[in-house]
Amino acid sequence: MGAPGPSAGGSSQGGPPLGPAGVLETARLSLRPLVEADLPALIDGVGRPEVARWLIRVPHPYTEADARAWLRVCTTAGAAGTLLHRVALPRGGDRIVGAVSLVRSRADAPEAELGYWLAPEVWGRGYGTEMASALVAAGFRDLGLIAVRAAAEPGNTASNRVLAKAGLMLERVDPAHDRGLRGPPGPANLWRITRTEWERMHGR
Repeated sequence: MGAPGPSAGGSSQGGPPLGPAGVLETARLSLRPLVEADLPALIDGVGRPEVARWLIRVPHPYTEADARAWLRVCTTAGAAGTLLHRVALPRGGDRIVGAVSLVRSRADAPEAELGYWLAPEVWGRGYGTEMASALVAAGFRDLGLIAVRAAAEPGNTASNRVLAKAGLMLERVDPAHDRGLRGPPGPANLWRITRTEWERMHGR
């Protein structure tokens, strides 16, 4: 699951629609596709030990080659319809401070997995909730999903808080969840929200 840190905020109206070139504008953030100019900030952000410890599919140390490979994945998987990935910049800023994504197994899959990371210097500002809420909304409204799910280690208190504030509900604890590059399986909180629940939450 994504990075720790945010504690408040989020969209009160169910999130903005996807705008031109796939840009999402929230109250305080611009969420746009990753571009080559973002790679130095990406390498710095996910390369921080306090961020990397929670990113089970991201190599550590994180190199320029890793970042360029991820840019290619964002381009190809985005075109294939299996990945919606957006980097986050404070409104008026030019340096990314995080990223958020929805991943699905195939382009017509009805469910997607939410993930994100956030740079330590902006923890505690509510950005995580804001960008997670925006992508959940885009998943239901623009991608036609019927559910969004996520996983977070029990020790990642801030990430679990973000998921709850974004509207996801804790379904169960998996005692042996895949931890990818971070070691053997371990416990994870499994979160989920359906389109019906999201619509009810936002008065749709």
